[in-house]
Amino acid sequence: MGFPVFLGTPLRNLRTLRSCQLVVATTDSTGIPLLILKGLGMLTAQVIVISQGLHSIESNALKKTLGACLAKATAIVAFGDGDAIALREAFATFKLPEIVTIQFGIDPVFWQSGEDSQSENFILSVGSDQLRDYPTLLEAIGDAPLKLVTRLKLPEHLLRPNVSIQSDLSWSELRSLYQSSRFVVTPVKEQKRDSGHSATLQAMACAKAVILSDTAGLWDRDNMKHGETCYLVKPGCVAAMREAIAFLRADPGEAARIGKNARNLVESTYNSAAFGSRLSALIESRLGS
Repeated sequence: MGFPVFLGTPLRNLRTLRSCQLVVATTDSTGIPLLILKGLGMLTAQVIVISQGLHSIESNALKKTLGACLAKATAIVAFGDGDAIALREAFATFKLPEIVTIQFGIDPVFWQSGEDSQSENFILSVGSDQLRDYPTLLEAIGDAPLKLVTRLKLPEHLLRPNVSIQSDLSWSELRSLYQSSRFVVTPVKEQKRDSGHSATLQAMACAKAVILSDTAGLWDRDNMKHGETCYLVKPGCVAAMREAIAFLRADPGEAARIGKNARNLVESTYNSAAFGSRLSALIESRLGS
């Protein structure tokens, strides 16, 4: 994680940091250095860390260091239930602070179905996360038109003429792709860490049905319901992915129904205002303690 490099930023801003009562670190790479300074007595402010995926680190020595750092935090925020549970299990020997799940949220004003947009024949998949399971999707897609938006290098032998790849789109260009797609697929490798939520929620906000891998890291099982707000499939299973794609291609009405429910869920739960409100409430509760 290159701690000496990342320590440079908090050290350069140490005077400002020392004037704060509480600091929110939006990534582990900023949170861990702040907690190191706190452990050294160089920082007295409370630190809330938004953490993703630290539980997947395999090195016991590094895990010991990270656990000692996390124990200095005022609270830890996870974006999903899977991440929160895995974090508690991975650092069970350390006295960690409260781990609070605050569901990730996006802007439903920008991400929305276009009034004049008409669904075209292609299926869309978006993301460059290393946990994306594009090989499973490419094996399952058959001859259906597929557009991929990714910077990942994909196996050449799985690429066919019906598959197109692009990257580095503007947000507006990406939104247009969501709006004009038949539906969206977010294939994710089996992992306790939540993954794929950004692309999935963007598609849901655009009222698109999403086929999503049902991994251990699924962020919210209470609301991400198969056949209602999304279409869940067994991770890494080509047959299950192929069946789901064929089902939604054959029944546009069902895809539209799930997409409508998905949009409603974003408006009620997975929006940036709700995320901000929940984070603000956590901050206020710690400032008052």
